[in-house]
Amino acid sequence: MNPLIRNVSVALLLATLSLGTAQANTNNSAPTIIVDSAPVPTMSQTDLDERLWLTALTGNVGAIVDLVEQGANPFIATRYGETAMHAAAARGHLNIVHFLLKKGVSIHARTSNGWTPLHHAARFGHASVANFLVQSGASPWVPTDDRKTAIDMAVDKGDLRTARIMGW
Repeated sequence: MNPLIRNVSVALLLATLSLGTAQANTNNSAPTIIVDSAPVPTMSQTDLDERLWLTALTGNVGAIVDLVEQGANPFIATRYGETAMHAAAARGHLNIVHFLLKKGVSIHARTSNGWTPLHHAARFGHASVANFLVQSGASPWVPTDDRKTAIDMAVDKGDLRTARIMGW
């Protein structure tokens, strides 16, 4: 018999016997296998915060909750002033906007060019998010640096439904 095949066969036989012994000793239906005892590395604060902002774009509220529980800062903003609230509003993720508002993230936060989350919702045609933000106290009359209100953005886009929701 080829020595390599014999060694592999012996290794498989020993592994099978080990698993059988582990099952017999623990009375479990499946053996417990320890792969590595090293601790799972934790993410840096910057990584947590970046991941939170990016996850706000995806709409995965469960992941947002997990990230906040791990220490991600829901108030963090990009260098342009965009918060996770802006990102979620731009993508129409009402559940994330609602969660972030409950965490205290401002619906009045402004980007470097004066956009609020409501401007993002209006610009991208997310009527349900725009409605929620207005009902929560966001003003549709706040102008951006180029003097556009959220209502102007909706009208410019031809989205009269969102414009009416905001009071046009």
